[in-house]
Amino acid sequence: MTDKKSPITLSVIVPCYNVEQYLDLSLRCLERQWEGRTDYEIIFINDASKDGTIDRLKEFQLRYPDNVVVIDKQVNAGVSSARNSALDIARGMWISFFDPDDVLADNSYAKLMALAEQNDFDLIRFGVVVQNSVMEQIPVISEPMQINWQGSTLEYMQRFKFGISCCYLYKRTVLEGHRYPPLTICEDTIFNVSVLLDNHPIAQTDSKVYYYIVRPTSATNTINPARLNRHCDDIYKAIGDLQDLKVSQDVSVQEKITEHQRLFSYNLLTRLLLSNQSVSKIKGKVKRLTELRLFPLSAGSLMLRLMNLVFSHPWLVPSFRPIYRSYRKRRSQ
Repeated sequence: MTDKKSPITLSVIVPCYNVEQYLDLSLRCLERQWEGRTDYEIIFINDASKDGTIDRLKEFQLRYPDNVVVIDKQVNAGVSSARNSALDIARGMWISFFDPDDVLADNSYAKLMALAEQNDFDLIRFGVVVQNSVMEQIPVISEPMQINWQGSTLEYMQRFKFGISCCYLYKRTVLEGHRYPPLTICEDTIFNVSVLLDNHPIAQTDSKVYYYIVRPTSATNTINPARLNRHCDDIYKAIGDLQDLKVSQDVSVQEKITEHQRLFSYNLLTRLLLSNQSVSKIKGKVKRLTELRLFPLSAGSLMLRLMNLVFSHPWLVPSFRPIYRSYRKRRSQ
């Protein structure tokens, strides 16, 4: 174990809100990451959970007092605030983010730390598997981890998807001056784009070690009109934030950022139909998307064409909403 004053190589930041049901697997997963190394810390942020999350985290801290930090927030402030709280105290030379309802392959962090120590990069991106079912076992990656691509982050943005925060190893120095925006959704992309635009050396390994679990009850998949109202406002703001970040960038980088804006626009339109946002608010949002040339959605599936018709005439939204909500409900069953 490490002394609290000893230098450490990696800080793993884990925001937690009502995740007690997932902690059996995720804590076991975090225990099996190190291949005997002790130069790390895991920072858990309990974001005012209402279940038994904090008790489980404190039990884990008692087992690993030199490597585990628990921040117990009394007021729920969201994942961005939770991660920022941890960034403010993280001691590691490298930073990584882990979500407690996901899974990381056996000893991935130890292998990534070794890769970082053998090379001179500011970021390392590793592979992600999107999993639509709950996992019972922690995967084991047998092939050696190696660098498959390297270059600058601006070159990276032109060639690859930016990815969620959890699939990067960040040198702590590159995160100075960067924090997550106060959004309930899309915060990862805004954070990553702002970091990548600083143009740091980055490497990518194709080893797929992070398993992103898509859960039907997650915040982004639950049809809750009140929550979706906030999502709509936050996605709309994220589109504007990306527009600001595009200023003075190379045309090819601007085009890649625009791809994310278009994806956000589609997500915004679907959520507007599921939410209770007023027609006047919808008109304002659609007008701005049109000005940014992110709308209309004139091609694609029948549903896309129907959405294009509805949002071209926002007064149709109240009539179309129950149809779309019924369609989404049947899809989720």
